Amino acid sequence: MPFLLSRRVISVLFVALLATFTAAADGVRLKTVVIDPGHGGHDAGAISLDGKLMEKNVVLDVATRLGDRIKKDYPDVKVIYTRSKDVFIPLDKRADIANKNHADLFISIHCNSVPKTSKAPSGSETFVMGMNKNAANMEVCKRENSVILMEDDYSTKYQGFDPNDTESYIFFNLMQNAYFEQSLICAELCQKELHKGPIPTNRGIKQGGLLVLWRTTMPSVLVELGFITNANDRTTLAAPAKREQLAGCLFSAFEQFKKQYEGGSESKPVVKPEPEAEPETQKEEPVPAVEDSSTTAAPALASSGSFYAVQIFALSKELESGAAQFKGEKDIHRFKVGSVFKYTAGVFETEQEAARAAQRISEKFPGCFVVKIDNFEIKKK
Repeated sequence: MPFLLSRRVISVLFVALLATFTAAADGVRLKTVVIDPGHGGHDAGAISLDGKLMEKNVVLDVATRLGDRIKKDYPDVKVIYTRSKDVFIPLDKRADIANKNHADLFISIHCNSVPKTSKAPSGSETFVMGMNKNAANMEVCKRENSVILMEDDYSTKYQGFDPNDTESYIFFNLMQNAYFEQSLICAELCQKELHKGPIPTNRGIKQGGLLVLWRTTMPSVLVELGFITNANDRTTLAAPAKREQLAGCLFSAFEQFKKQYEGGSESKPVVKPEPEAEPETQKEEPVPAVEDSSTTAAPALASSGSFYAVQIFALSKELESGAAQFKGEKDIHRFKVGSVFKYTAGVFETEQEAARAAQRISEKFPGCFVVKIDNFEIKKK
């Protein structure tokens, strides 16, 4: 069955894009956070090798501790749980809870695992919505999304989505594109703080087509606290005192994100710690080298520095000239906005020219969009 964007999905995408245009002008406050403890009920999630520790119980405890900290220190912030007890909640309902309550942030909490035949790694990683060809990332997405097979009529509810079909993931990043940068900042903060906690190995920020993130219309992250199939991680995840520490790490990340989200004077640029295992992966295929003219290419069009371009992605790190991530696109420009680097392709005199180029570029970068550069500052079109 071909995977098509329904009218409902397109409508949600429009609302998401509109929100990004108005957020800064409205002086937004982070008023509502939805905390999503993964799995529950008949869905145990990942299970330790000894069969005694279940993901659903670990993440519910950590989520509750995190929510309690937020309520205590920020009583003006409304905390909503997708589940507060051991019950099964379908993935679409989890996202609907966040959407219907107009949440400003969605945090989904999980534990990682690998098959018994694999050597169990250790560490935390945080996912944001996006497409990535990395096989390990795709396996995590398939495992987390396979929960829908426990739901009735899942094919209709998720517009024909098949959790085991790689092609079903192709349009997912369109939905979260509008919130990608804020989600990325939140993910950075989660990894930075978890790196200080009882499971210190930082496996980095990942992108993946996760259903629970795809359907949300706000900055959203999915945190994998550690590997329940790793002996050391399992010991940590089983200990109430260690769970309190993990919740404290996530609370620190929330606190910093709230300040940045609201544009407070106390916000600081995010510095991503060097991952100790599996650094953040983007697109790996080799491509011909390209010139990176940074933020200096446009004098030929206008002395004011005004032109149009196609934004292809935003990352937390600065890429070198000729990086494989550019996929052979020329006229690549880099703009730093806060702690995020935005990358654009092309220099166009009119919006129409940029739109035509975006149609071609979208084959390499689904979800790319036209931006206007005024005095070397990016403005969405």
